[in-house]
Amino acid sequence: MDTRRIALIALLSAALALPLGGFVFGFMNCEDCGFNILGRALVGVIFAVLTPLTGGFPPRNEGGVGAPFNAWLHIVVTWLLLTAWLVWRAKRKLRQKRP
Repeated sequence: MDTRRIALIALLSAALALPLGGFVFGFMNCEDCGFNILGRALVGVIFAVLTPLTGGFPPRNEGGVGAPFNAWLHIVVTWLLLTAWLVWRAKRKLRQKRP
């Protein structure tokens, strides 16, 4: 596997990590949801949109006043996991093509 392909995978996963990391952040940090999975998913979708728009620092409340959240830990972990999964998948496909 060449370095150009790995770099392309890393860039693609970096572009996808912002909204996916925002979704994970919103899903995990829903304070009033309890065991309501649909409510958590809705908050996750909202944070998936807000996180890339705010550069990884979504607002803490609806008015946007006060200190924002910091979602970068979730974004970085999502990027690492997504990159590892895509590289593993590409290596597996490359191994299947060779006789």
